[in-house]
Amino acid sequence: MIARATAWIMLGIAVAWPAAATRAASSIPAADFAGFAFDQRLGARLPLDAVLQDTSGAPVALGSLFGRVPLVLDFEYDRCTTLCGTVLDQVTAALAALPLAAGRDYRLAAIDIDASATGQDAAAFARAHGVDQPGMAVLTGDAAALARVAQAAGFPYRRDPATGQFAHPAGLVVATPDGRISRYLPGLSWRPLDLRLALVEAADGGIGTPADRILLLCYCYDPLTGQYDVAIGRLLQIVGAATLVTLAATVWLAARRVAR
Repeated sequence: MIARATAWIMLGIAVAWPAAATRAASSIPAADFAGFAFDQRLGARLPLDAVLQDTSGAPVALGSLFGRVPLVLDFEYDRCTTLCGTVLDQVTAALAALPLAAGRDYRLAAIDIDASATGQDAAAFARAHGVDQPGMAVLTGDAAALARVAQAAGFPYRRDPATGQFAHPAGLVVATPDGRISRYLPGLSWRPLDLRLALVEAADGGIGTPADRILLLCYCYDPLTGQYDVAIGRLLQIVGAATLVTLAATVWLAARRVAR
């Protein structure tokens, strides 16, 4: 119940960031924004023959990331000015808090949806967010390969030609060792325990149930005004406050159980 309440706090928040003193209008109509939620394709198989590139530019078949352990898949944009880095930081922090080891118990792949991104860009992004270690990778690719993987994962995205930014949902996809989609963790309201349970379920080949439809948009646009006029810091303050409330409530409930 507490987690659901936190999730509802996140519902419907559109993220914006004042990248410059001047405001930049978006060319994406506000009516299109509902279409940027995850299309949850539980049980669908990812295109294992799709070929991406690692930070050195070497080809990496998506299927090479599978076989023994589940995969945490994070679609991102390394020049994103809103939530991409925040989501990846949350993922790496959650994984670090779990009694699991990258490569042994899971793998993490962050796929840059910008076809113009280079291996050098990916390497810098990996270093900045703690994904430069065994069992983790930031991958790039050409437009066709990226679109194929994203479509299979139910991850919609679109570049706004007026701003150069991408509109897309924030959240994670967890896949089984044989490459099937097991669970979605949308938004920022999930907990490390949620990720651990998703990995345990995926490791056994389990397919979860659809997540609550939360649209936390990773995009620098306020659809009500058509402009950049809400700071990303404001959203992160809301997220932090919601997290503190959730933790406080959890501790209080646990203390009551102990007292009883």
